[in-house]
Amino acid sequence: MSTTTNTTLPHPYYPQTLLLPHYIPPQLTMPEILTTFFGAVAVIFLASWTLATRRSLPVSTRLVFVWFVACGFIHGVLEGYFAFNNREIAGQTFFLAELWKEYAYSDSRYMSSDSFVVIMEGITAALWGPGSFMVAYAIYTNSPARHILQFLISTGQLYGDVLYYLTTLLEGAPHCSQSPFHFWFYFVFLNSFWIVIPLALMVSSARVMYGALAKDIKSKKE
Repeated sequence: MSTTTNTTLPHPYYPQTLLLPHYIPPQLTMPEILTTFFGAVAVIFLASWTLATRRSLPVSTRLVFVWFVACGFIHGVLEGYFAFNNREIAGQTFFLAELWKEYAYSDSRYMSSDSFVVIMEGITAALWGPGSFMVAYAIYTNSPARHILQFLISTGQLYGDVLYYLTTLLEGAPHCSQSPFHFWFYFVFLNSFWIVIPLALMVSSARVMYGALAKDIKSKKE
């Protein structure tokens, strides 16, 4: 079969007028893709939790440690792959490309190299990926810089995710398929973690920093 036939294949993404001449259908099924991805996430969770148990940390702090380790891998590996390969992903069959093809049912901007998504994911991979590992290290070593870093990285995550949601929702989500599963599970639910958790961590860190400053100011007045 001639390789040029791929340029005439239709694609399953919305809007259907989207031009993806280099598109190649996924070689893996949805269950295979999701099982592999969530299995990898589970391994990261388990490994980081095991590492955190070596320190006498409260359970809540261990969970935050696990969160930032997972964020480091997701931002750096998954989103970093997209940032570097966004123009070729639709025609690739590597697993990470297959994963993005599956997710793109909920947001086809990941197939069309949308400028906002490319910039947003590039910043996330370059800054919040390494930054997440820095927070995890600060937690593990009980560094006084922990809450400063945690507040900064969480702010970046929250800001990026809010913009990500609004830039398509205000247009009526034209980039999402008509499947409720793709919209509510992929687009809304999976991304909501980077709304709820960063917001909670920002509040937690703000309280700690405020308390430390208030204590310092009080001690200087005495």
